[in-house]
Amino acid sequence: MNLSLTHLHGLATLTLDRQGSSANLLDRATLEELRATLDTLSKDHSVTGLLVRSAKPTIFIAGANLDKLTNASGSELAELIDLGHQVFNQLAELAIPTVAAIHGACVGGGLELALACDWRVASDSAKTRIGLPETQLGILPAWGGSTRLPRLVGLPTALPLVLSGKLLKATSAQRKGLVDAVAPLQRLEPHAITFLQKGKRPPHHHAALHHPLSVAIIRRKAHADLLEKTRGHYPAPLSALEVMCRAVSGPIAASFAREKAALLRLAALPETTSLMRLFHLTERARKHSLAHAEPHPIDRVAVIGAGVMGSGIAYWLSTRGIEVILQDVSDSALAQGYQRLTKNYETSRRKHILTTTEAARGLDRIHLSSGKIPLDRCQLIIEAATENLDIKKTLFADLASRSHLHTLLATNTSALPLRDLAPSVTQPSRLVGLHFFNPVHRMQLVEVVRTPDTSDETLATAVSFVRRIGKLPVVVRDSPGFLVNRILLPYLVAAAEVFEKGGNPKVIDDAMLQYGMPMGPLRLLDEVGLDVALHVARTLAAAFPDRMQIPAVVEKLVASGHLGRKSGEGFYRYGKGHPEPSETALRLRTGTEAAPLALATRFAFLMADEAKRCLREGVAESADDIDLAMVLGTGFPPFRGGPLYATSGTPTPPFHHEHSH
Repeated sequence: MNLSLTHLHGLATLTLDRQGSSANLLDRATLEELRATLDTLSKDHSVTGLLVRSAKPTIFIAGANLDKLTNASGSELAELIDLGHQVFNQLAELAIPTVAAIHGACVGGGLELALACDWRVASDSAKTRIGLPETQLGILPAWGGSTRLPRLVGLPTALPLVLSGKLLKATSAQRKGLVDAVAPLQRLEPHAITFLQKGKRPPHHHAALHHPLSVAIIRRKAHADLLEKTRGHYPAPLSALEVMCRAVSGPIAASFAREKAALLRLAALPETTSLMRLFHLTERARKHSLAHAEPHPIDRVAVIGAGVMGSGIAYWLSTRGIEVILQDVSDSALAQGYQRLTKNYETSRRKHILTTTEAARGLDRIHLSSGKIPLDRCQLIIEAATENLDIKKTLFADLASRSHLHTLLATNTSALPLRDLAPSVTQPSRLVGLHFFNPVHRMQLVEVVRTPDTSDETLATAVSFVRRIGKLPVVVRDSPGFLVNRILLPYLVAAAEVFEKGGNPKVIDDAMLQYGMPMGPLRLLDEVGLDVALHVARTLAAAFPDRMQIPAVVEKLVASGHLGRKSGEGFYRYGKGHPEPSETALRLRTGTEAAPLALATRFAFLMADEAKRCLREGVAESADDIDLAMVLGTGFPPFRGGPLYATSGTPTPPFHHEHSH
């Protein structure tokens, strides 16, 4: 049994508690059980109201069972959609008032069930997250969510929630009308019950917003915004837009039929297959345990270096409840780091990501020092100093000598091999790489780098820590550039070579934008900083001289002080308005060749070729790990599934002869 129904003084309480699972999920068995329960309830005239609640400590309902959904045939999926519509309609059409008491994750089908209730009250817990993330999986809400949500809150409010798939905190959900009230957890159910006294919810009318002319204007603007943002690569938001714009008028059954037709069409697309696969890979990275060792808890961390990465790491850790000592020998660097921290906290508060109290508490968890710091209470030390091997060796020798032998020593280096640092560390079994990506608060991936000396216990603790702070770990073997930068560099080198030979920078970058990358390779080099990219490239070129030699144009731009966006000019000139190709860079080209045809495919195969080398050498444990890391770490188009998945079964393109004009 996944459900239980109790009665007290006319109040019926429906408790969701999926057996043998930490999460409530909706599948055929649970829906059929819910249908039978609602049948019984509808015949009991002694009941005057229904409270829907969860027995799980951090989850209301986490949505549909995607394992079952992914493996369902077309006819099975159609039957499941129909069943969900029937059961949620039963709930919506009960003669008695209904209220959902929401604590924890209420997403996807979970929110669709809650929308079928008359009233919704959510806990103010940070664990409560509410939303419809289906479009991120290549599908759309099809158990009534694409219909009921716009009818409840209005089309202008509903569209961004579904098209983006973002989850809301309870207070944001209340502001947008998804929930009717927010209450402390200990008062959640008593407060929810008071809404039953209001009776059945009267229908919402958004006459002006949902006038055909208004809907046409809203649809046209949203469609244009979607095409600009996705370049048409993601069909799900476009389908959801059409269904939702038609959902605000006409019979509700007709809108449900359109939800079903859209989902069946989307489920058969390759983009959806890729996105579903990535979802499962992400869940595995989030949960898969290293059974050969027990991790140690970490609640106090020292971060050495207050630069962009060090302050970014300190900020993120402090938001996750970790006490942080941020140390830098430079007072000015420390001051700048603290300025970045306070700016991040202010932005998070302004965007309602954190409350004022949460931001203040987070900032209080960070302790600054420009001198030597006591390390005895730190379970983890993360080095984020300048990318200079000699400096890092000296630093690690000092840290190792002053820290407890069980304290983990981690480096955030992006390219330097850990084996060069190991001799500086007493007990090198505690040395591990924790390579965060910039900006830390946005990038989910952390490469956990293992050396031959890293103990299983150290690795398990590092992986557990990364998960605890809400990031996704991918374990990689120590190697120059590790995984992501090593695969990315041949692509960036090739793009610079095409430019150097005469290629138009906009043609080069536009090719990859059309392919689905968030940014073209030359713009990416400018954003990273050409000096930073050159440093990483030199490290990798020394290890792999046959394919990672840096084009002279990059060397020349760095030598002349043109470092990219931070200096105002690199491959592009930055000022007011859109960046334009830099005349300085254009003059450094040595040829007049146009960019080759099928440039994006060629670049993708360069990444895939390097990925295959990494796989053969054991740098990564699996092709799945590589694809996930490249999507999370570089923005490789999720709908393509990663470089190995995208190029599997595709003939390798010729890298010469054809050119565009």
